[in-house]
Amino acid sequence: MELVGTAKDRRLYQFKVSLRGVSPQIWRRMQVWEDYTLDQLHRVLQVAMGWENCHIYEFRIGGAMYRDPHPENEPEILNAMKTRLRDALPVVGAEFEYVYDFGDYWQHDLVLEAILDSSPDALYPCCVAGERNCPPEDVGGAAGYEDYLLAMADPSHEQHEDMMAWRGPFDPEAFSTEKVNKLLEKEFRPVGKRAVPDPNAPKLKLSPEAEKLVKAILSRSELPQTKRIRIKPGEKVPLVLNERERELILEHTFADDELTNRLRVVPKKGQRPIFRFTLDDLDELGGFVAAEANHTKDEKLRKELDRLFDRIQTALDSYNDEPVIN
Repeated sequence: MELVGTAKDRRLYQFKVSLRGVSPQIWRRMQVWEDYTLDQLHRVLQVAMGWENCHIYEFRIGGAMYRDPHPENEPEILNAMKTRLRDALPVVGAEFEYVYDFGDYWQHDLVLEAILDSSPDALYPCCVAGERNCPPEDVGGAAGYEDYLLAMADPSHEQHEDMMAWRGPFDPEAFSTEKVNKLLEKEFRPVGKRAVPDPNAPKLKLSPEAEKLVKAILSRSELPQTKRIRIKPGEKVPLVLNERERELILEHTFADDELTNRLRVVPKKGQRPIFRFTLDDLDELGGFVAAEANHTKDEKLRKELDRLFDRIQTALDSYNDEPVIN
């Protein structure tokens, strides 16, 4: 069996990223989980910097190149989706390069500033600092951005009206960590946990007509084919996952170690791949899978993730651990 560390051992990597060739400097300071892949770091960078994820990217670390390689034509390119930060960058002070958009050729300099313990009250990934707005997509690289700023700053410039029509008003100094973190939370955090009724909450008084309507709705929801199995709060239920489904969760979602550690224990030969989760775990896992399905541009991958989400949702809908309210 393959075992990994517990969730409490999970550390944070703090990076500073600076956009090369632009003055004054555009930079961000970010904190991400050490077990993120380079592809996941790419997605965090896109949000934190302000890019729109419209173009190819590449990481360059110690002479090696990482991205999503073509399996036949690019044997020298390493797979960013299978390379974790803690393996590629084990030492504080490590410096590397991130290139985005091979046309405009935006080069980013990154340095691993620290390896930190997480805070139980914080959400990750997060941006903790930064300065200045990101250049618009397809502006023409560093030289094109300089021309763009000159045209935008001068209403009498011959290209001012064209640039205004292209992108609208633009403030090169604008930046907000709060805005970035809201976007990061929306992009990378799962849907919220299921609401559990408070047994001590005051009961709502209904009119006789409304009470009849509620009873009719509840009676339809309790038809035999949809009736759920009652379990104790916190009790774990089985979920069968094949090898591909395990890979989808481990390699293509942001699910944390608390959810995925059990998936890293490879079943013995001939043993059914059954994994056990609480309903809250299933709800959170489904949120991660749904978020990735909504994000990916790979149609085949999206369909696989959608099918996996449906299976998780079916398992979630098969049980009920909510307390009985008299």
